[in-house]
Amino acid sequence: MLELKLGRKIAMKTAVRFLIVVLLTSFVGILLGCEKSTGTKVEVEKLDDIKPNLPSVPTLPPPPYPTQYGDQSYSVYGLRKMIKNTINTALSVTGYIVKVYQPPPCEDETKCPPPSAPHLWLGDSPNEEDETKLLLVAGYAENQQQIDDAIAGKAPEISEGADLPPIPTDLFKGAKVKIQGRFGYSTQGFVTDRGFQSSEGLLQYVSHQLIEPGAPSAK
Repeated sequence: MLELKLGRKIAMKTAVRFLIVVLLTSFVGILLGCEKSTGTKVEVEKLDDIKPNLPSVPTLPPPPYPTQYGDQSYSVYGLRKMIKNTINTALSVTGYIVKVYQPPPCEDETKCPPPSAPHLWLGDSPNEEDETKLLLVAGYAENQQQIDDAIAGKAPEISEGADLPPIPTDLFKGAKVKIQGRFGYSTQGFVTDRGFQSSEGLLQYVSHQLIEPGAPSAK
């Protein structure tokens, strides 16, 4: 009976030792497997360089005319481009007389509406056709008769209290001139009730210098 018990104890110890060996072997195998998996190199595929397909930078055209000339007078282009600085300011503008207002013919003056006061349009080119690029100039005469009298050498009749500059006699189409005046949205203090307004600004005449003469219009 004693020998049977001893045999059982020895068998149990042997089984326990075998089980421990199996567990240790399995644990070591797991650790080795983890080391192998962590040591695996990951291959990274390099993609081609991406080149953005952007349009080329546009080349801006140069301004059509200088903002100001050497004598500090403005071009019509420059006057409008710098309108925040030039509006309601006394200045000079150099350009060409593109159009001159002529009163429409009328056989019976009693039935015709009164004509507008003399005025003209100044441009940076003598052949400018775009009206948005022209500058209205007014305030140099009350009526066309004053200009005609001055050209003929007669003293023009000026309304009492009128504050007009000397009546000009050489403001003809095609002439290149430098006109001094006040740039604003309307003629201020003009002696007649036929004043002028422009949302793009106009020049109220004070004086001028003739640079290139123009041709008088045929009447």
